[in-house]
Amino acid sequence: MGQLEVEFTGLRAGSGPVTLGQANVLEWIGVREQERSEVLCSFVPVPAGCGVEDVRASLAILLARHEALRTTVEPGPPATQTVRGSGRLVAELHEIDGADVESVLRERIVARRFDFGRDLPFRVAVATRDGVPYLAALALSHLAGDFASIAMVREQFAGLLADPGARTVGPVGPQPVDQAGHERTPLARRTAEAALRYWDTQLRAMPQCVFSVPHQGPAGNREGHLRSRAAGLVLPALAARTGAGHSTVLLAAFATLLGVRTGNPRGALVSICGNRFRPGMAGFVGTIAQDALVPFELGASTESTVDTVVAGMRVATMSAYRHSQFEARRLYPVMDAIAAERGTRFHRDCVFNDVGAHREDRPVDATPPNLKDVVRALRDTTFQWLHRSSYPVACYLTVLRAGREVELTLYGDTRYLPDVEEFLRAIETLVIASAKRPVPVADVSKITGIRPVERGPDWVWLDSCWVDPAAVQALLDDVLDGRPSLVVARPGRLTAYVADPGRSLTPHQVHQRCVAALAGRYTAVAPSRYVICARAPGNPHDAGAWAAQPVVAQGSGRLVGKQRDVASH
Repeated sequence: MGQLEVEFTGLRAGSGPVTLGQANVLEWIGVREQERSEVLCSFVPVPAGCGVEDVRASLAILLARHEALRTTVEPGPPATQTVRGSGRLVAELHEIDGADVESVLRERIVARRFDFGRDLPFRVAVATRDGVPYLAALALSHLAGDFASIAMVREQFAGLLADPGARTVGPVGPQPVDQAGHERTPLARRTAEAALRYWDTQLRAMPQCVFSVPHQGPAGNREGHLRSRAAGLVLPALAARTGAGHSTVLLAAFATLLGVRTGNPRGALVSICGNRFRPGMAGFVGTIAQDALVPFELGASTESTVDTVVAGMRVATMSAYRHSQFEARRLYPVMDAIAAERGTRFHRDCVFNDVGAHREDRPVDATPPNLKDVVRALRDTTFQWLHRSSYPVACYLTVLRAGREVELTLYGDTRYLPDVEEFLRAIETLVIASAKRPVPVADVSKITGIRPVERGPDWVWLDSCWVDPAAVQALLDDVLDGRPSLVVARPGRLTAYVADPGRSLTPHQVHQRCVAALAGRYTAVAPSRYVICARAPGNPHDAGAWAAQPVVAQGSGRLVGKQRDVASH
C-alpha cells in the first residue's frame, strides 16, 4: 500500500454551532466514533490518461470547495463544528486488480471508525495497475454528508478528473456553518416547531407500523437491484396524467403494494427528504436530509385506483417534506408521550429514498408511450442481488435513477419481506400497467402477483393497528417478572388481567413497562385496560375465571385526560 498526500487550502476557516442535521446524527449515533454502517461510500472510475497527480489535484479542489469535507465536530455539550482552513488528506494507493476491487477498497476506508473531533470526515482509496490509478473509492461520514452529498462529491470528482480546465474552486454556495446560522433565525425556528406539531398530529392517528404481519420467513436480509428501461419509458406520461413527479409516482406504487401485501388500507412510510429547497441549496454538501413522515391511504371504495393513491401521495409528500427539518432530541419526547397515551410505538419499518432526484432531469411528457416499445424494453430489465446490507427496518426502497431508465434497490428483512425480487418486479409491473389506464386497487394483486398475508382468526384491528393478541401476551410475560396474566380480546379492546398478591403494581406501572418494551414488536400494542387481581385463578387461561377474581385496581394505565386508575377496596 502506498500513500497520496493531498494538501488543501480552503477559502475560510472557523467554528460555530452544529446544524440540525449534524445534531440529529449525533443523537442517532450516540457515540463519539462512527460505525461502518453509518459511513457513505461511492466509487469513481478514473479516466484513461489520468495519473496520480490528476487525482491529487482533483481531491484538493473538492476539499477547498466543500467545507463539510474538512470539518470536525466536538459532540459537546454544546456540540461545535470546526472548519479547517488548510491541512492534508492522506489517500491510500493499492496496487490491485481483480473482480473484487470495490470490496477491497471499501473495506480499507470504512473499517476504521471516524473520530469526529480529530479525523477528517472524508477518506479516499485508489486502486492502481502498474502505478496508474483506475478506480477511486470515496467514503464520507454521515456527520458530514447525506446520500445527495456523496453523489454530488462523486460527480464533481469525476468531472474534475476528466477535465483539467475545471479544476478551480469556483463560486461556492452555502456551507454547514452558514446553514447553522440560518437555522437560528426566527423563521427557521418556527419551521422546526411546525415540524414537531406535524409529527405529533400524524403519530396520533396512524398505524404504528406497516408490517404488522405474521413472520413470512426466517430471520435474515436480502437486497436486490432492478434496472428497467420499460418503466423509464412510461413514467413521464404517468407523471403528466397524475400531475405528480416521478419520485411520487414510484413512492405511491411502493405504498400501494405494501398496503395490498400487509392488508393495511392506510399507513405511513418514512421518505428521506433532501431539504435543499431554499435558493442556492441545490448543491449543498452536508448532512441536511431528514425523515419525512408520509401517510398513505388506499381507499375503501371500489372505485379507488392507483391514480387515487398517487394523488393522495402528492398532497401528503408536499406537507411531509415541508415538515422534515426538526430537532431529533425534541421529537423523541413527543414520540414517547404519544406512545404512553395510545399504547402504540411508532416503528420506522418502511423507508423510501430517492437519491437521484437532485441531479436528474425528469421531463414530463403527456404522450402515451408506444406499447410495442415498452414490450421490447421489458426484455432488457435486469435484476441482481447485492452484497448484504443491514438496516434496522423491514424494507428500504432506494430510487437510484428515474429518468430514461428506472433503477431501484430494495432491502428486505426476510421475516417480513422475503420476496425482494418479486416485489421489485411488481413495482415495475404496476407502473407499466398504470401507464395504460388507472388501475383499480382491487386489481393490483391480480396484476402484480403480490398476495395479501394471511392472519389468524385471533388477530384484531385496534386503534388503526393490526394486533396479534398472542404477541401482546408475550409482551406481558416479558415485563411482569413471572406474574400470571391473561390478555383477553374483545371488540375494540384488549384487557390484561394480572395477578399481584403482594399489591405492588398499579395499572399505570404495568402500562409503563409494556410501552417501554414495545420497540421491535410490530404486532403488539399495550393493552387497552389493566385489571390487577389479588390472585390468579386455578386455570390461568380461563377469561371467565379471571373476571371472578377479587380486583385490587383497574384502569387504562394512561394518566391523560380522564383516564385514571381506580383502586378497589
